[in-house]
Amino acid sequence: MSMMFLAALLAAAQPVPEIRIEVVPGRGYAAKVARIDPDQYDPVIKRIQAIASERCGRQSVRFGRFYFDNMIDPSRGVTILEKFHQGFSCFDPATDPYKPVAADWKASAAETAAVNRFVTRFFDNLDAGNAKILVSMMDPMLETTEAEMKTFSDEAKRYQMGDGEFSPKLEDWLNNPPDAAYPGAYAFFSVIDNHPGIAGTCGGVLVQRVRDGEYRMSQYDVRYLSQTLVDDEGMSDAELERLCQR
Repeated sequence: MSMMFLAALLAAAQPVPEIRIEVVPGRGYAAKVARIDPDQYDPVIKRIQAIASERCGRQSVRFGRFYFDNMIDPSRGVTILEKFHQGFSCFDPATDPYKPVAADWKASAAETAAVNRFVTRFFDNLDAGNAKILVSMMDPMLETTEAEMKTFSDEAKRYQMGDGEFSPKLEDWLNNPPDAAYPGAYAFFSVIDNHPGIAGTCGGVLVQRVRDGEYRMSQYDVRYLSQTLVDDEGMSDAELERLCQR
């Protein structure tokens, strides 16, 4: 047996960490995991999806509140997730007010300009620490608080060492993505951060198009890489890329 094949088998055999399911009165359930290593992320998500499907039975699953803490392990060059939380609830598609868009739906130039303005406004307020405005731009089902949005703002600025700006970049429109909370059109943005002290960013934001010209933030998953960490560890571009991998 080759060493490469053996390594693949050992990686596949990594156990899924404990997933606790808690009942949240009036809102459904919360799946919680204490710590997730990068090679455990996909199996954990698949297991949570299976558990949610089992809980909801004949109804459909809607995933809601989602958050975690990031911890970089420089010795391995990976990002570890801690205190992972994923909310979910059950609903009847026949009475669901949210409807899908056509599979071939395309955003107009005006629609694209509007969603760019929305996301730019979000990051301007993130940089300024305007937590109240940030909460108003999030999907209410995510149950974000001003304290949490202030934490997001502080984390975004933690490694900044001078003036700069966030530049959201529209990567793609997604029609009725299967893992989204609601059917419909979504815009995915990556984020360029040119503040001194920032080596790069990972992840991005997902924006729900509620209707023409109206949007809300469906998911915020941006991680900021410290230039100091990169310099101290002598990280290559390939190692930086690994930090962005689950």
